[in-house]
Amino acid sequence: MSIPASALSIKEAITTYLAVLKEIDEDDFVKPPPKGGWSSSEIYCHVIQVNARSILALERCIHAKSRHRSSGPTLLARLIFYVGRFPPFKIKSPPNIASIVTCISKEQAKNDLIKSTDKIKQLLPKLIKTPKDNRIRHPRFGRLNPEEWLRFIEIHTRHHLKQLERVRKSS
Repeated sequence: MSIPASALSIKEAITTYLAVLKEIDEDDFVKPPPKGGWSSSEIYCHVIQVNARSILALERCIHAKSRHRSSGPTLLARLIFYVGRFPPFKIKSPPNIASIVTCISKEQAKNDLIKSTDKIKQLLPKLIKTPKDNRIRHPRFGRLNPEEWLRFIEIHTRHHLKQLERVRKSS
């Protein structure tokens, strides 16, 4: 998937998150599901935090020194990027990511989602011009270039829409 196509898919997914925010009551937003797991608020927080970190990686890619011999994504990452989604089984967030997830308000979620969309839109022209061998390390997926980082954001954001829907149905 190209950089513009990934950016468009991210924008569409975030539009869905924003639409869900309008439909959900603030009390339901922060209430954990009956069978345990993250509340809708915590899902939003997680997606926003991971996207923010990934956008920082995108900015670092733009300013990175090209290294022609740097290794690329792991085999797992290549498979995920090819298929366009995470495996169908649950994958736990790394402890350092899961430990910073908190409940946020609907207003904060909305504002942060809009900021992330705006930031990606702002970076898009630079990302398209950034050499593909400018890579920044992802903790699980190896060294990713700007196109792969954007693809990661897109897949991760869409993945949590499914989790959000499960939480909404269980309430």
